[in-house]
This record gives sequence, C-alpha cells and structure tokens, in this order.
Amino acid sequence: MRRHWLALLSGGSGAVVLTLAQLAQPFPLQWVIDHVIGDKTGGFGLDGAGLRELWIAGIAVVLVSGVSAAGTFVAEIGLSRAGERIAHDLRVATYAHLQRLSLAFHDRRQKGDLVTRLTEDANQVGELFSESIGTMTQAVLILVGMAAVTVVLDPLLAIAMFAVTPVLGLVTVHYRRKVKLAARHQRASEGEIASLAAESLSAMRVVKAFGGERYEHERVLDRSLQRRQFGMVAAGLEARFGGAVEVIGATTMAVVLVFGTYRVAAGAISPGALVVFVQYSRKVYQPLKDIAKQSSKVAKRMARADRIAELLSADQVLEDRPGAVAGGRAAGQVALDGVSFSYDAARPVLEDVSLRVRPGEHVAVVGASGAGKSTIGALIARFYDPSAGRVEIDGRDARDWSLPWLRDQIGILLQDTVLFTGTVAENIAYGATATREEIVAAAQAGGAHDFIARLPGGYDEPLGPQGVGLSGGQRQRLGIARVLLRNPPILLLDEPTTGLDALSEANLVGSLRGLMRGRTTIIVTHSMSLAATADRVLVVDGGRIVQDGAPADLAVQRGPFRRMTVEQTIERPPAPVTVPAAVAGAG
Repeated sequence: MRRHWLALLSGGSGAVVLTLAQLAQPFPLQWVIDHVIGDKTGGFGLDGAGLRELWIAGIAVVLVSGVSAAGTFVAEIGLSRAGERIAHDLRVATYAHLQRLSLAFHDRRQKGDLVTRLTEDANQVGELFSESIGTMTQAVLILVGMAAVTVVLDPLLAIAMFAVTPVLGLVTVHYRRKVKLAARHQRASEGEIASLAAESLSAMRVVKAFGGERYEHERVLDRSLQRRQFGMVAAGLEARFGGAVEVIGATTMAVVLVFGTYRVAAGAISPGALVVFVQYSRKVYQPLKDIAKQSSKVAKRMARADRIAELLSADQVLEDRPGAVAGGRAAGQVALDGVSFSYDAARPVLEDVSLRVRPGEHVAVVGASGAGKSTIGALIARFYDPSAGRVEIDGRDARDWSLPWLRDQIGILLQDTVLFTGTVAENIAYGATATREEIVAAAQAGGAHDFIARLPGGYDEPLGPQGVGLSGGQRQRLGIARVLLRNPPILLLDEPTTGLDALSEANLVGSLRGLMRGRTTIIVTHSMSLAATADRVLVVDGGRIVQDGAPADLAVQRGPFRRMTVEQTIERPPAPVTVPAAVAGAG
C-alpha cells in the first residue's frame, strides 16, 4: 500500500468526487419543486424567471452526471491500477520467497496448493483493493455525506433515517465472521484439489499403467464435493446477508416517507427537502447493499490474504551466517565431521558420519535404498543443514561460505535431469550466461552434440514439458552438458544412471568420465559398475559408513559391497562402454 499510495490516492480522490456528485443529484429536483412549482396547483404558466430557473436546474442535472462519470472513471482507473500492481508485487514477492525457502519446507508442502496461493490468492488480494475496498469506501462516504446533508436539512428526520444503521453493523459483524470461516475452508479444499490434480497429471503414465483413472477421479470427486458444500454454505450466508440488508433498506424508506410527511405538514421542512430525504433513503439501500455484498467478499479475500501471509512468514530459509565469505574457485576438498541428520526428529537418517574427500578424488557412495547415501549428497550441496556436526568445503564450514558461491562450486547431476519448456540451448545454459559457442562446446564434451544435431531445430529445437520425446540417456547427456558449462570444481552425481539399460548406462559412463576429469566427484549410486570407476567407495548402511576403500579391495572382502556387486552382476551382466569421440579425444 505504501508503494502504490499514489494510485490509491487517485482512486480515493475519484471516489470523493463521485460521492459529492451523487449527493448533489436530488437538489436540482428540490429546487424545481420549491422554487419553480412552489404552491401552484393545477395548470400554471412559466414566466421568464421560472423558465430560467428550470433550465438552470436541467443543466445542473447534466453537469452533476458529468462530474459523477468523471469521478467514476478516475476512481476505477486508480483503484484498478493499484490492485493490479499490488497483486503483481505479491506474486513476485511470494514466488521469490518460495525460491528462498529450504527443501525441508518444500518437502512438506503440496505443490498445487502453493501454486494456488501464488496465482489465485494473489489475484484475489489485488481485487480486495481494486474492487472491495473501493466500493466499500465509496459506500461509507455516501452514507456519511447523506448523514451530514440530512442533519442540516432536518436533524430529527435524519435521526429517524439512520436509526437502523446500528442494526446493519450488528448484522454485518455476525455474517462476516461466518463467511470468512466458510471461505477459509473453501480455499483449503481448492488447494487440495489443485495438489491432487497436479500430482495425477504429472504422473499420467503411472496412472494409465496401473489403471488408476477411477481412483484419481474419486479422489478429486471427494474433495470437489467438500468444496461444493463449503461453497453452498458461503452462498447461503451471502443470500441471507443480502436479504437482511434489503429489509433494512426498505424499512428506512418507509420511516422517511411517513415521518417526513408529518414534518412537511408541521412546516419543519419543504416538500422539496422531503424529496431529497426520499431520494437519499432510496440511495441508502444501495450503499447498504454494497457494504453487505463487499463485506462477504472482503472476508473471503482476507482469507486469501491470510494464506499468502502464512507463506511470507515461513522462516525455513537457508541463510548465510553473519560474515559468510565468497572466495575464488574452490580447491575441491570436501569433509563431513560427526554429521547427524534427520528429516523427522523421530527417525534419524545419518548418525555421526565422518569422511574426507581429497581435491580431485572420485568417491562413490553406495548402499541399500533408505540407507542415507542421497542425504550425504544433499548435505554436501547444502540443500539442508546438519542437525549435528559440520560439512566442510576447503576446510571451512559450508555455512560460513556464502550460498551463491557454494552453488557455483558444486555441479549436480540428478538421476533424472529436469528439463524445462524452452529450446535445447536454453536448457543447457539454464542458470548460466553463455554464448552459443560455449553451449555447443559443452554439448560436445558431454556427448550430446550428435543427437542434438539430428533434431529438426538443432540447438533451437523447442522441448516440451520434462523433455518429452527424449530418451533417458539423452536427457542425462543434456544434464552433463549443463554441468560442464558451469565448470564447477566439485561434482555431485546423484543416481545418474538409474532407469537406464545396461548399454545406455555403459555409454553414459563414458560421458561421465569426461565430466569428472580434474574434479572432486561424489557419486551416489546403486550401480556397482559405476561405483567401480571411482577411486574409493563408501558403503552406507543404517545411516553410518560401514566400509571405506578402493573398489577392487572391497570387491574381494566379505561385506555388503561384494554382496551387492555379485547380485547386480547376476541380474545384469556388464555391457561394453562406448566413449564419446569428444571425450576420447580429450583423453
């Protein structure tokens, strides 16, 4: 509001002008009744003075309407601009805050609900200013103006006219509380529906494969029925609220008509003044109705504002420590010193884990699913901070390095490279500024150039959501090119060959060798053939490191590494490795 005070002030000024014009509308009619018609009865003629006053009154009606139109235009433009700008600021601020929040926050929140807050809720808060507050402010101004004018004309009749206003206040407070509660339930149901739909639509292959269409339909149907019920409750409350206000407005007009006639008969006011009172009593109905209608909308939109405020107040943010530094290029030394971590306090994932990786060393972290190996990678990347102990980069606690610097030093290749809607070149250069020559060089080094060249648009070929149409190996090669373009000294490969067949995995390993050359590399993997390419293997079991040594040494020792190697060899014999030409030439 402070940032957009000028637009709000413009809208408020227009509302004031509009109010003054509407208050002035009955006075030309009063003038005609009291001064042109007067006490004349039957037919009568208009003399020069009467005709002149009649024309002045007619022109005044047109001028008042013109001023009213101008005030309406200024008010709507000003408030609409303010509402759109406030909604824009909220969207941007909320999205930026969501980007800053840690993975621990995002792991526990439904994505559809966050998207709903970012879009629909922000828009509704903007409309709170552009529509609801503007309409209610204008209604209040008209009521206050009517009260001031009528008190000047006749205080007793004014008191009678506004005697029902306290009743309106009580009715408004009563219904607004109920409508806001119903609106909060509506928003929660809508967030659940959006989350379920997003989850189902993003996993449509799984839904189709397991025949889950009916199950997904029933899940959304249940939530939609809940949303419908809350909507019907809110609609019923609004209808009763509007009906109550309509009865209050009709009562006001009846009181003015009856009591005002007595006041005219007593000579306290003129017939023209009674006409002003009657006109105002008819207009009181509209501001009261506007207040009634917008009060329920304000309640709903305040519920939306509460949802955005909840996000903006979330403090699960990974922040730099005071005095955090950003050095030059990291040497690549990585260490965990007595690290413990848990996503849930009741279920520890890592317990007192310590390890050291020398600059340029390649270390594979293997273990059964749920053993904690991916968590080690996540802590090194500082997606999370440890519950106890410390993660060190070049001998300094990772929390003492600035987060932007740390992100530049660690390149991450996930088990399924995430591709965004855009061209191939834009996906390779994601998060970086690079020339076309640098993008092509990274693709060649990562073994992706050949298949990119065969695409109809080459590097300008648009990719659909998640890179639909590309194989898993092709997506991973694009991921390798993306990491190579950043040229980080530390690599974190998290299950880079998962989901690939033996031949595709073997060919991808050739590209990974070029990626890992000269860099400190931590490979989190289930693949024993990939682990065998490392200088050293760490076996994680139950949140602890139970084996540590060269892969050739561990392969002949009794223990989990040997057992996993034998089991995987039986399941899938090794395939020959094809090294990309660019990598072979580099070697």
